[in-house]
Amino acid sequence: MAAFGAVVLGLTVLLVSEAVGASESFVVVGGVVALAGVGVLTGVVLRLPDPNEGEHGSGDHA
Repeated sequence: MAAFGAVVLGLTVLLVSEAVGASESFVVVGGVVALAGVGVLTGVVLRLPDPNEGEHGSGDHA
């Protein structure tokens, strides 16, 4: 999944550039890529159906 890869890549760039003392622009780019990946993953999760909803959509078994 590309969004998960973006999160991993962004965090890797963020942490490595921070550890080696790279310029702030690398740290910012890593953070932006990671946040974009998190945003996409959040959107995907919000579209998932609720597992507690039955055929009638209420979740009640009455």
